[in-house]
Amino acid sequence: MTEGEKKGTEQRQTTRRHLVFYLRIFDGMSSRVVGHLIDISPKGLMLLSDEPIAVNEEYRLRMRLPHEVTDSDEVIFRAVSRWCRPDDNPDFYVTGFQIQDLDDEAEKTISSLIEEFSFSDQS
Repeated sequence: MTEGEKKGTEQRQTTRRHLVFYLRIFDGMSSRVVGHLIDISPKGLMLLSDEPIAVNEEYRLRMRLPHEVTDSDEVIFRAVSRWCRPDDNPDFYVTGFQIQDLDDEAEKTISSLIEEFSFSDQS
C-alpha cells in the first residue's frame, strides 16, 4: 500500500474512464486471464480478478479489442501493479496498474478505445 492509499488521498494524475465493453486482460501471450478491465486511462488501468495480484510486479498484459476499435485484435503492453485490495464483493479483488512505456501504436489504440467507447460515471 502506498502512502497515498494509507492516507486515503488520490495520486492518479489522469482520469480513468469506464468502457462500454467488458474486456478481459490476459497474461502476456498465454490464455490465462489476469482480470477484467474496470477502467482505463493512457497511464493506468484497474482490473477485477478472482485472486489477489502481487503488488509492485511488472506484467506483460494483453487486451483483446472489440473489432470496432482498430484493425488489430489486441494490444500488448507492460504495466506495474501498484496496489491490490478486496473488492466490495468479497469473492473478488481490485488491482491498480501503472502502464509502462507504451509504443506509439499501443498508445493510439488505447486512446482510440477510450475516446470511442468510454463513459464517465462521475458528476
